[in-house]
Amino acid sequence: MPTLNILDISTTIGCNLSCKGCNHFSNHFAPGSKLNTDSLIKDIEIILPRIDIGRVSIIGGEPLLNPRCEEIVDACRSHTNSPVYLYTNGLLLLQNEGWIRRVLEDPRVFLRVSIHDYKVNHILRQFRHSKVKVTEHQDEKDWWFHSLKKKDDKIYPHNKNNIKKSYKLCSCPNTQLYNGKLWKCPNTAFLRELLFVHEQDKDEVWQEYIVDGLPVDCTDEELTNFCENTKMAESVCNMCTTRPLRFSASVQERGKRKVIISK
Repeated sequence: MPTLNILDISTTIGCNLSCKGCNHFSNHFAPGSKLNTDSLIKDIEIILPRIDIGRVSIIGGEPLLNPRCEEIVDACRSHTNSPVYLYTNGLLLLQNEGWIRRVLEDPRVFLRVSIHDYKVNHILRQFRHSKVKVTEHQDEKDWWFHSLKKKDDKIYPHNKNNIKKSYKLCSCPNTQLYNGKLWKCPNTAFLRELLFVHEQDKDEVWQEYIVDGLPVDCTDEELTNFCENTKMAESVCNMCTTRPLRFSASVQERGKRKVIISK
């Protein structure tokens, strides 16, 4: 059976925060962004039984912005024996407390809270559970960076021709399940949406990096080859940095954002 270390499953790509350097570009996608949850659940049912996964991560954006996040978590629990982590920035935790406590009764399910806002500390004092794992970002010990170049509210690939170094420095080398397909990483999965936000869809400099994902109903051979290739540098890695300029992950960025409605 093909193997993956981590599979990220986005319930939405929009977020109620705008953290500088978000490796899923959620600081570019507005909170009202939506995807087709019925289609996502079908994709989960198809692909999860086909792969041996070290960890399934349910993410966003902010996953709790999807009112059907509970159904997505249950679909993952039903179709894999792997650990399932629900990631959240914690701001909507208490509004979803009932069903989150229910799924945490499953020994394979964990809650991961990434704190970018001090208000979440107060929320967590009200939500106590042994299976909550917390990552502090506002203490400035956890540093992020932009994977792509930014200038004058536009984005550009780095093109340093050192794909092994870019891959080694990658902040999120995790396979993505998005829009019915598997993608090597967030940069390949969400590049079209990112270029749409910045009105750069037709920019020649980006065309070689606009690649397609692998459909979830692919052949076994295609799936095996894809999973093997995710563990090594590929030409698309050339878009990413070889010299990270790091900053605090708690910084909220003001920039161009748009609502993205996915299929």
